[in-house]
Amino acid sequence: MAELQNPYVAVTNGNKNTYGGNQSMSDSPIIQKCGCGVVASADVIIYLRKTAQTPPLTLEKYNKFLRFLNRHYLPLIPKFGLNPLVLSAGVNLYFRKRKMPYKASWLCSGEKLYSRIETQLSDNIPVILSVGTNFPCFWQKNNLNLYSKLNNSYIKTSSARAHFVTATGIDSHYIRISSWGRELYISKSEFKEYIHAHSNSFLCNMLKISRI
Repeated sequence: MAELQNPYVAVTNGNKNTYGGNQSMSDSPIIQKCGCGVVASADVIIYLRKTAQTPPLTLEKYNKFLRFLNRHYLPLIPKFGLNPLVLSAGVNLYFRKRKMPYKASWLCSGEKLYSRIETQLSDNIPVILSVGTNFPCFWQKNNLNLYSKLNNSYIKTSSARAHFVTATGIDSHYIRISSWGRELYISKSEFKEYIHAHSNSFLCNMLKISRI
């Protein structure tokens, strides 16, 4: 098992704290609709800037940061959101301008994806992971299952495609992720099958972040 060393980013929403950001709570209509990449990037940046345990962010402060990233680093295309290369370039630009000692790049070998996720998490760096759109039949609606964990059992609770999530842990069978402000899980075997049957290894990949 590899996982982050510090508590993950949390946002206060009434009496509840989220597990990572939730685009549906944004005050920006375009982020609500297609801002999963902005949310994933925000969470990673916040985590790397504050590696010690910190109180949950207020929703107002979190949404302000989302709007800032969207305006200056991560422009969204209506209905399409971000493509992986724009996301990688935007995160790298933020690292450089803010003098954060990291560099990011999209794409690793499909055969090494899970080992790369494990290595990055072991270095205490969250992983932006993409569940790609269907390809080449992009009009199809094949989804990847997402699971909740209850008493060591995994229960399907939702599904995703064309969606960025953030990986916070990995073991021999599952990847723990943050999606829509919830702690969920992806089956490694199902993700591999989804990549080969419904998408490809460019669209279903990770943002590699290393220290410099």
